[in-house]
Amino acid sequence: MSERQAQTGFTLVELLAGLAIAAILVLPLADLLRTGADSARITRAALDLNENARLALGRIARTAADTPEAKAVTDVAPASWLAPVTYTLTGTDLVERKAGISSVIASNVAAFELSAPEVVDGRPLLAIALTLSAEGTTVTRTRTVRVGPRTPDGEQP
Repeated sequence: MSERQAQTGFTLVELLAGLAIAAILVLPLADLLRTGADSARITRAALDLNENARLALGRIARTAADTPEAKAVTDVAPASWLAPVTYTLTGTDLVERKAGISSVIASNVAAFELSAPEVVDGRPLLAIALTLSAEGTTVTRTRTVRVGPRTPDGEQP
């Protein structure tokens, strides 16, 4: 006489039901994780753009402060205000040319503008505006600096 042994484990229907319930519970979590990863990517892109803009503006501001001769900005074109250094927008790269050497100082540049809103004591105030854009994020930063070095008595050399 054979005795029927008690079976342990789950049936196929029970396993499928368990998987369906788990999928219903995990699906919103996966969407939440994807949204969080997208948010982190956009935030990282904005931080990178801010850092790139800050570095480029700092470099241009140092060049302006070290320009030996502050020209009357009404007499010359903006591109030559910081001569012998020039800045041009080539595609999406901001290129600095100095002594025949070209260097990309910022990428993903959407707009770049130099303006001189005023001149005080023969030293023009240079306004620099830089807009960078990448991965759906746009960052605009501005900086103002007086062109030309200062002497100890506050007058331009």
